[in-house]
Amino acid sequence: MDGERARQRLLAEQQRIESEIREFEVELGEVPLDTTDENPYDLHMADAATPTLSREVDLTLEENARSVGAQIAHALEKLDAGSYGRCDTCGRPIDEERLAIVPWATQCIDCRRRAERGA
Repeated sequence: MDGERARQRLLAEQQRIESEIREFEVELGEVPLDTTDENPYDLHMADAATPTLSREVDLTLEENARSVGAQIAHALEKLDAGSYGRCDTCGRPIDEERLAIVPWATQCIDCRRRAERGA
């Protein structure tokens, strides 16, 4: 993948992620912790748990978006430094197919798998 094409893909994805994070911030800022005026003892457990679960899912998705945003920023730094497309761990080239799918990848598939297994 050529550098300019990679940069355009990364910048577009970065804008998408930033927009997603802003949406989560607005949504999470608007959701009160107690979403009902009812007596909590009158609620069924599932009714009380639904808003909490929804908030937890949104918080997890926001955290994931922030993580991807940081990975994109790192990939852009690597692009500027001339090391884009090289594994941070072993230094070997990252497969073009992997970069086409995950342009912010900073590890080759072998090193990524080892890291996920905790090796």
